[in-house]
Amino acid sequence: MSEADVDEPDEPSRDPMTAAEAMLRAMRAYGVEYVFGNFGTDHTPLLEAASRVREAGEGAALPAFVTCPHEGVALGAAHGYAAVTGEPQAVVVHVDVGTQNLGAMVHNAHRGNAPVFVFAGLAPVSYGDHPGARDSPVHFIQDVFDQEGIVRQFCRWYAEYRPPADPDEYVARGLEVASTPRRGPTYVTATREALEEPVDVDVGSRSVAGVRPTPADDATVDRLASLVGDADAPVVVTSKLGAAGAADPAESVESLVAFAEAADAGVVEAFPAALNFPRTHDLHAGFATGPAFERADLIVLADTDVPWVPESEGAPPADVPVVQVDVDPAKEAFPQWDFQVDHPVRADPAPTLRAVAERLRETGAASDAGTAGRETWGDLGPFAGGEAGPSATVREHREAGRLTPAVLTAAVDDAIDEHAGDAIVLNETTTNIFTVLSGLSLDRPGSYLFSHGSGLGWAPGAAVGAKLGDPDSLVVSLVGDGSYVFGHPTAAAWAAGAHDAPTLTVVYNNSGWNAVKGATLRQHPDGDAAAADVPESKFAPTFDLSHAAHVVDAHTAVVESPADLDGALSSAIEAVRDGTPAVLDVRIEPI
Repeated sequence: MSEADVDEPDEPSRDPMTAAEAMLRAMRAYGVEYVFGNFGTDHTPLLEAASRVREAGEGAALPAFVTCPHEGVALGAAHGYAAVTGEPQAVVVHVDVGTQNLGAMVHNAHRGNAPVFVFAGLAPVSYGDHPGARDSPVHFIQDVFDQEGIVRQFCRWYAEYRPPADPDEYVARGLEVASTPRRGPTYVTATREALEEPVDVDVGSRSVAGVRPTPADDATVDRLASLVGDADAPVVVTSKLGAAGAADPAESVESLVAFAEAADAGVVEAFPAALNFPRTHDLHAGFATGPAFERADLIVLADTDVPWVPESEGAPPADVPVVQVDVDPAKEAFPQWDFQVDHPVRADPAPTLRAVAERLRETGAASDAGTAGRETWGDLGPFAGGEAGPSATVREHREAGRLTPAVLTAAVDDAIDEHAGDAIVLNETTTNIFTVLSGLSLDRPGSYLFSHGSGLGWAPGAAVGAKLGDPDSLVVSLVGDGSYVFGHPTAAAWAAGAHDAPTLTVVYNNSGWNAVKGATLRQHPDGDAAAADVPESKFAPTFDLSHAAHVVDAHTAVVESPADLDGALSSAIEAVRDGTPAVLDVRIEPI
């Protein structure tokens, strides 16, 4: 008998790839490590496809699923991961109701330029034996006219996947647009029937590099260098230059330092989303523009959305020229953007400022490492003043036995210095945000994160994503009591415990909404609400905010005295280092 007559063993048969499987494989092929999901009846094709791939021993071809018991936590986690790594992740939510549960987190991803690929199912459209057809009354209830409209104005791109289109193309397009300046969320939908369709596609065959910003050309660099060289006191205003994105944050921060020292320029971090400039540097000019503008004769806006409030005390004098270097100088995502700019430049600010610094050195116009600038800006920085500066306030409050936001922030700063030089701090303290900014002596690029939006409740979920993005760092969330409650703390604590992402949460618990009280007093200082001390701004009785973390075996404590702060923080950090999430409910002076 010849070899040709021998029957070869049959290859194991396998069902054709579905669109759902192709989408999941495409996510992983294009760099998605995690799918942060709150799954529903619309996701059955995805869940079946994932199990089928794992059963075939090919689980590495899919992203890891991170179950989040609330969609806000899921999107916050994806935002936190992207803020640490610069890489877009995926979020899966349940039809219209799950999309609505994204809530304020989609606003934060939009304003904070977080690259996120959001997938939501749609109600089925067919009946009978068609795979994925309607089989429950809920499929009628969840069928809406315009599901995309819920998030349309917050997304860079949105689409419905419909066969016979290539699902790989939709994933690639969503991730590419999410990663293109201005970065932000994208949104794709599909029915169960569409996801169950068999497809024949080449998964991962496309490029999702995205459009990268470029520095200014030589002529523009020459013009900027001339303007800067002629100024005696230039100041840079930035918010996002040090954020993770197309460039490495360390390179961006280094570029800004090089420019500031060459130009004798002060640097103001206005409403910062990241650490853009070392907080202890002598050229750091604080976080408020008003004092810096009083000294400046040239203002350089470098990746900032709200450099000041027009017609306010923080606005610049009319005779001070304003230069803007930004990948999006027109700020097209803002319905109203009333900032007078004299010299707008569409370019990547970090390499542009570095090029200007080099040009200043080439022409001999550069300073000696910012020597003169230190005389101009040195007293405006957050750590200026020595014994007469912020430390004096902390010492006074401690001696009086007062547990104030300044005392708590100083204790956190000391604890980080002593136990965790590699910490990543998330700041969502709202009305105490500037106390935290001015009290943490952070210098390492990537060590500070803020959502850059106004949707409270970001930090609990974002901390989970940040820890997954940088497992070796201690992730510390500083949150107000209102922010913590908004952040679905039970869902966030469970996600942290379930997915080995322990973090430390410190709650600045003042038993109320200080932002509500402050806004009311500013608008109606002599009104009836002020006379009554704005009772609607208070929480009575006080929350026990450590209790939410008991859904997992977390380390928790309530701190009510300055004398207990250092020990509580040290114990909590040790617990996190050992793999246990920790929450400290710190009862600061009430509003």
